[in-house]
Amino acid sequence: MRHARTIGLILATGLGMIGFGPARAQVPMSGSFTAEASCFATPSIRSDDNPGRVVTTPGTSYQLLGRNNDPGSHYLIRVPGAEPERRWVAFGCGRVGEASQSAGRPAAPATAPEPAAPRRSGAPARDFVLAASWQPAFCETRRRVRECRDGAAGADGFTLHGVWPQPRDLSYCGVPASEKGLAESRRWLDLPELPLTGGTRAELAAVMPGVASGLDRYQWAKHGSCWGGPPDRFFARAAALVEALNASPVRDLVVSRVGGTLSANEIRAAFDRAFGPGAGDRVLVDCSGRRGQDARIQEIRVALRGDLSGDATLAELIAGAPTQPRGCREGIVDPPGFG
Repeated sequence: MRHARTIGLILATGLGMIGFGPARAQVPMSGSFTAEASCFATPSIRSDDNPGRVVTTPGTSYQLLGRNNDPGSHYLIRVPGAEPERRWVAFGCGRVGEASQSAGRPAAPATAPEPAAPRRSGAPARDFVLAASWQPAFCETRRRVRECRDGAAGADGFTLHGVWPQPRDLSYCGVPASEKGLAESRRWLDLPELPLTGGTRAELAAVMPGVASGLDRYQWAKHGSCWGGPPDRFFARAAALVEALNASPVRDLVVSRVGGTLSANEIRAAFDRAFGPGAGDRVLVDCSGRRGQDARIQEIRVALRGDLSGDATLAELIAGAPTQPRGCREGIVDPPGFG
């Protein structure tokens, strides 16, 4: 009997070490995880079961406990008040800060399992994320901002949130501390006006409603300053990328589901049809609200790789980019207006 108990203890310990136990990290880590999207946080990466419908809150930092493997695909975090508190989130949901691993290896970037190519000082960035918003869902929780006072009544496609050089912690390159302070305190209209040509300014206003709140100035200070070229070319290319997205079957699919639900897998399949096989694997879908009736598709984030200053098409930029996790499973395509 004593021998049987010993064998049982060894088996139980072995199973736990290889990760069959719930919310058990194979690679322990310490530090913080800051969410950059609303992602489901589940007790297991093998199941979509989500007791309490726990969703990460963008901008919130959580205690980092580990990762499922090296390089892996998910981080283990502690969500206070959840039951259980130990939850798994996909890498693309956010970023790690001040992290260390028990094995002594540096943590991989949180934006994707595949690391971005290193950027030399002064060299143009070659890895980006195109963040394209569904404006009605964005405005549901930001009703007082200038561009949302009509509930995005004229929405009929994606709008530009930003183009973000990677890795994600690459920000405020050469920006004075005073301007960074204005950006971080959301005093965006107090930032310097961007030196854009009349044509670029008109193209940008057509795809970025947030220009009314100074979103373009903020995006340049935080992200555009790190791409390695002038703001006029940066925003001209960013506007062209969103226009290409809105000219594709991806936009047609989303518009056809206004008022109904749409899954991330359907969006990814539409990217495959529009931009080539495998394009959908480069797309993360971000939802606001909780899983179920409250979840709204708010944004899609498309990984890109290449020379943004050139004339590469959206399909070409997607083709060489690293893959991303799916993000949220499905959500409502919010109709224009509030409600």
